[in-house]
Amino acid sequence: MKENMERWIHFNMALIGGFIGGYAILNHCDLFGSAQTANMISIAMDAAGRADSNWLVRIIGLLVYAAGLMSTVFIPYKIKKINMKLFSLIVDAIALTVVGFFPAGMNHFLALYPLFFATAIQWCSFKGADGFVSSSIFSTNNLRQCTTSFAEYFCTKDQEALRKGKFFGKVLISYHIGVMVSFLSCQAFGLKGSWIALIPVCTAMLLVLEESGSKVKVLPV
Repeated sequence: MKENMERWIHFNMALIGGFIGGYAILNHCDLFGSAQTANMISIAMDAAGRADSNWLVRIIGLLVYAAGLMSTVFIPYKIKKINMKLFSLIVDAIALTVVGFFPAGMNHFLALYPLFFATAIQWCSFKGADGFVSSSIFSTNNLRQCTTSFAEYFCTKDQEALRKGKFFGKVLISYHIGVMVSFLSCQAFGLKGSWIALIPVCTAMLLVLEESGSKVKVLPV
């Protein structure tokens, strides 16, 4: 039962991750709001002499993302009983609410700061399920794990490889359902389409509370 709950939580989080990724790309000039690879490449180009008026906001964006990653170490260290999964979902909810209020003409990098911070925390707080490490905020490694596992199964008929392939396949499906939902939401509501993602955030909260027996609080009292 616990394994089933963990699995459904991860699928739910992958849907949220796909929504955030799609939302950022759709509304902010194809900028991906869940990772920093492209941003760090741009910063390296700027350091090599490329003219870029956004160099400072890029660097600050990288620092915001790094702060989110570091917070998943500092916060549990200082607050021993904190439920980081619930904390991550609260941060997701705040970020998705805030970006819906941003004006359309706002600098695209500045507009992504809340999503940078939220997805960094989500990445470290929801690390996988069924014994597999799996990102819920981007999908390249999930694609690698899915395709290589199925290839291994076809070669060896190893049932564990089949189980692994199915798991990562379901993560990929969940993630890209989130992308499709973000597209439809933004088509209907523009930037405020981010608020639609509060629905899967709430379902994830309910699943996490169920997993913890509804006894673990976000912050200890």
